[in-house]
Amino acid sequence: MSAVTPVESAPRFWSEEPSSLPGRRRIRAHIGGLHCSLCTGTIEKALGKRPGVDKVAVSLTHEQALIEYDPHVAHAEDLLQTLRDIGYTVSDPRKLRSYDEEERALVRERGRFLTALTASIASMGLVGYPVDSAWFPLCVFSLVSLVAFAFVVLRGYGLPRAMAGTTLLALFAAGVYYL
Repeated sequence: MSAVTPVESAPRFWSEEPSSLPGRRRIRAHIGGLHCSLCTGTIEKALGKRPGVDKVAVSLTHEQALIEYDPHVAHAEDLLQTLRDIGYTVSDPRKLRSYDEEERALVRERGRFLTALTASIASMGLVGYPVDSAWFPLCVFSLVSLVAFAFVVLRGYGLPRAMAGTTLLALFAAGVYYL
């Protein structure tokens, strides 16, 4: 029976490449959740501030990050954890995601978009009408009705998120009514 340490059994979500500088390492990681150039700038800034990191290059089109660092100061696991901490997903760049995974991600993003679109349209009615307008209660009602549906929509993300989202939406609607 052989003992396996956690470090040996942990999955590696990066691939190593030769570095042009001696004593440095270069890793490549696949990053999920990149949408725009602001995302790439956020990643470059967050990783660039880490001690031991010499160079960070993020490709929006390939959804990959190339990180050159000093292995005596920084560790690859810590650098990738920084990416997770700021809200991105990290996966092995040598493996491709299956079609089913891509399809599920698109369906999830579609649902998020439709939810945001519904909330935006409902809140647009409040912009054009003064508080003493006859339409104002209808606009407030539309926002309050979103509270009832927010729990159902957010339930798929877990009970704590559903409760938090419903509470925040209720506070928003109450604040609008108070205006």
